[in-house]
Amino acid sequence: MPFKILETPEISYLFRLFSERGAEARLVGGCVRDALLDIKTNDIDMAVNVPPDRAEEILEKTNIKVVPTGIEHGTITAILNKMPFQITSLRQDFQTDGRHAKVIFGTDWLEDAKRRDFTINALSLDKDGNLYDPFNGQSDLEKGIIRFIGNPVERIQEDYLRILRYYRFLAYYGKGEPIIIPELKNCRERLASLSKERIAQEFLKLLGANSPLISLALMKKDEIFLSLFGENPSLEKIESIVGLENLSDIRISPIRRLYALYENKDKLLLSNEQKKHLHSLNKALLETDRRRVYYYFGKEITLDWTLWTEDYQENLSWLNQQTDLIFPLKGQDLLDKGIKAGPLLGMVLKKTEDWWISKDFMPSREECLEYCLGVMN
Repeated sequence: MPFKILETPEISYLFRLFSERGAEARLVGGCVRDALLDIKTNDIDMAVNVPPDRAEEILEKTNIKVVPTGIEHGTITAILNKMPFQITSLRQDFQTDGRHAKVIFGTDWLEDAKRRDFTINALSLDKDGNLYDPFNGQSDLEKGIIRFIGNPVERIQEDYLRILRYYRFLAYYGKGEPIIIPELKNCRERLASLSKERIAQEFLKLLGANSPLISLALMKKDEIFLSLFGENPSLEKIESIVGLENLSDIRISPIRRLYALYENKDKLLLSNEQKKHLHSLNKALLETDRRRVYYYFGKEITLDWTLWTEDYQENLSWLNQQTDLIFPLKGQDLLDKGIKAGPLLGMVLKKTEDWWISKDFMPSREECLEYCLGVMN
């Protein structure tokens, strides 16, 4: 089959560049998988059969900017037309501890493929459109089967994050009932050896799938939640949220879905912005007036809030008609009317603001001022 990704000028250039200098390059991993599914991707990974210092030399001699993003593991990033391309030398693991791997660089494409986690991630594509599929990954992709390469225990022991990666790939590419892999449950206690950053990144990616429900149910059955967070969540609310998102074509929010699982509990290592989102949603859900939620928390939090309400369709329709809101009065407006600065001014301004909110933000500055002066009298 023809692969549109090979028509990308930057990819064609990189292929030609390495080929002219006696090296072989192939697209590998996710971009090949997505190409088979005809999914557009901006995450381009290439593998080359030369060591990283030679790959870097080839690129820099043609004035391509190179960033040594993971050079100890054989990975550099080439920047072409402001687009990043990860380029990794063929590797073999010679020492792993479940978190980090020490590698040696080689020239054997099959040995490099063997060190990958799942069959659907071991695909590679050369410049002529030849697909290399040593473990029947294309067939697994078509059937929606997520299968470890070789012995699952060995693959998991190389990197315990692969336990979570399994559930993530199942969420994105799985079809029907997943195959039973006892090793996932049997090795779950080793998740404690992973950094909180890696766990958070992987779990939020999982929650970003169109429908993560099969994966989440399997994680609960396999006691993964217990190992990660010390308690099993109810899946009832997230099932409702995912259903409403799909029904109304609402943008997926992993943080919204995380709240549906664990509310405002501190379960993942999150950024300050993500923590603020959870905290704001927690406060917004104490409100029953959509006008106050929208005014005080903004459109994104109000969108989340609607999914927790009984009249969510009506609230969602209302939200989609709203524009940015700015209370038309300022303290200076009252000072100009002779009201002295102090607690009284603040009280009157707040009372007027509440009235403006109750009137669907419709009163003008003059109407707000008139109401304000009425309060004073």
